[in-house]
Amino acid sequence: MSTKDYICKFTHTDKSKKMKCILRTLFYQFLLLFVGISIGFITNAEWVGWKFPIVSRSVGNIFFPIDFEDPGVLQALYGQGQFKIYMFNNQPVDFKIIEEAMLAEEWYWLKYSYTDQKGNTRINIESTRIRWKPWEYYFHNDIDPMDEEALREYIDEGTLNSRDSDRAFRLMYEKKDMEAKKIKI
Repeated sequence: MSTKDYICKFTHTDKSKKMKCILRTLFYQFLLLFVGISIGFITNAEWVGWKFPIVSRSVGNIFFPIDFEDPGVLQALYGQGQFKIYMFNNQPVDFKIIEEAMLAEEWYWLKYSYTDQKGNTRINIESTRIRWKPWEYYFHNDIDPMDEEALREYIDEGTLNSRDSDRAFRLMYEKKDMEAKKIKI
């Protein structure tokens, strides 16, 4: 073996030469890592553009799901429903909410008053579907049937028998009555 100094052979006797060799090795390793990641992003730009948000949202929905009973969810859905009905009706003047309800965690019912173009105050009832649940909410691998006791409890105390659902059904029947009265006149 020759006495020539080889790069990155730890046969140096001087500490500064050993440190230079280590730092140079680390620098080039990080440079190659950066270049590799950059080339990966450049060649797979679609993952950065539209696929990455879908994958990250899906991971969040699977591991951190939002439940309807979580605090603030119902108020947020009420806000979305109010906005949709307000905008779909061309932003009526003097829009005031009289009553609102949520049915089956997706159907928003709203009774509101507004002023028409002639200056008359009108009352209307509208409903809209708020699709807030991700696809992961509906996809379950674990299908376990209910026993009779759990089924009776769901029928008596389930989400379709809540006070909010009762209000929504009442608004739905009131809307049908309003439409029936308009047809008769």
